[in-house]
Amino acid sequence: MTRKTEMHTAFPVSLLAEGRTCLVIGGGKVAARKVRLLLDACADVTVISPDICDEMQQIVKQRPVRWISRKVEDGDVKDAFLVFAATNDRAVNRRVLTSCNAARVLCCCVDGNWSSSDFVTPATLRKEGLTVSVATGGQSCRRSRIVKENLARHIEMVETTDMIVIGTDHNHLELERREPLHLADERLDQMGRMLGQIWGVHEFVILNTCNRVEVLAAVSQDAGTIQLICRLLGFEGLREEEYYVRRGYDAFEHTALLMAGLLSQAPGEYHIVSQVKDALATAVKAARAGGIMQEWADSALHVSKAIRDAVGPQIRDAEIEDLCLDYVAAAGPALHGRAFVVVGAGVVGRGVVERWVAKGGSCDWYYHLNKPEVPAALSDRVRLLTLNQLRTHLAAAGVVVCTTSSEGYVLHKGHAPFFDLEHDVLVMDLSIPRNVEPALDKLTATLRVLDLDDLKRWYWRSAVDVTSIIDTGRRIVGGHRELYDKIVRSFQSGRAEQ
Repeated sequence: MTRKTEMHTAFPVSLLAEGRTCLVIGGGKVAARKVRLLLDACADVTVISPDICDEMQQIVKQRPVRWISRKVEDGDVKDAFLVFAATNDRAVNRRVLTSCNAARVLCCCVDGNWSSSDFVTPATLRKEGLTVSVATGGQSCRRSRIVKENLARHIEMVETTDMIVIGTDHNHLELERREPLHLADERLDQMGRMLGQIWGVHEFVILNTCNRVEVLAAVSQDAGTIQLICRLLGFEGLREEEYYVRRGYDAFEHTALLMAGLLSQAPGEYHIVSQVKDALATAVKAARAGGIMQEWADSALHVSKAIRDAVGPQIRDAEIEDLCLDYVAAAGPALHGRAFVVVGAGVVGRGVVERWVAKGGSCDWYYHLNKPEVPAALSDRVRLLTLNQLRTHLAAAGVVVCTTSSEGYVLHKGHAPFFDLEHDVLVMDLSIPRNVEPALDKLTATLRVLDLDDLKRWYWRSAVDVTSIIDTGRRIVGGHRELYDKIVRSFQSGRAEQ
């Protein structure tokens, strides 16, 4: 018959024993272990025992430990801060415990009297100012040791933790090959679950936007961990120049430049800030990110504001919606006078509608499930239609802007007969995954399809010197190097815990 082990729920504390008188009653191996624990805490240690084992003799010779060679007496405990009753005689240990109770001194018995004691010592490991203790309420010392040993290996990895960014974007990979790598909905959740299983990935955020997919993480600097993340992201088939791995300070610099909008298709755009914040909030909700990623994002945002202040005069304040309408304006009068169509009721779709109407235009705004609200002042210039009605009205369209988050094509070759191909038609695809089948662009000379990469190439031909403003941004990040150093130091440094 197996005897059920008694379990007690303990209150965990860390005693500040430095310089305080602590007694160990007993001279065997268990007593020696308790002496070492007390010495690690810088306690003033006294051992009381007629005899001591070889291990205890070495401790007494090498460390500041007082040994009283006699049996314990009731009055020995009265001035102690705490006492370990660690003899091989259960009756003696019980008598020590009784004396401690009378003297109001904390006492721990190492034998069957433990459940009547004031405290127990959990399995403990210390490393560079970090102390980790594991207790099972008296049920299983072996289980505590196993957990402690696993945590010890984990702490070794924490000591090598640093920031890392792994990703690809429009500057590294063309849209056709980047598109299958983007993560949305269930694929994003699945990626989060898989990354969370990697030993050495402590916190992470997945950032998926129209022009980039990347993982920002606090990761142990192990080549195998980084290779595994790249493989999960689908990067194993890419050449080195088609994706990026930013480590340490370079990862922090990358994030600051990113949040300043300098790595966007439209340099200086602001959407990226809310996208990073949303990605962080999603990670925090899923318990994939915490204090490290929050401080990283906050610090990068702080630096990004300084960058925007410095380079703002050199770049125009343009979002992707602005570039879209700039291209329409530059496309010429052939498109003017025909219907302006926006497909998608999200942030970008609304932004295109509001900007177009502000310029004096009217538009047809198509939605799928969530009907957008149109201010009363604009209702005479915005016609709301469902996506099912799109084919019916395509013949009148001169410009079609697609902004949905659909996984499939909203416009494809099957829609070609519904356009009036006697007139020029411009279809602009601002979505990832793409909403418009690329083959639609090749069907007729009057029908043009542009995607985000096409728009970027058009804009950058007339844009500012991007290299110059990025160099400025890097200098500003360098001036805030202490923010990165502070985050990394937090992996090792300690603060007083209340």
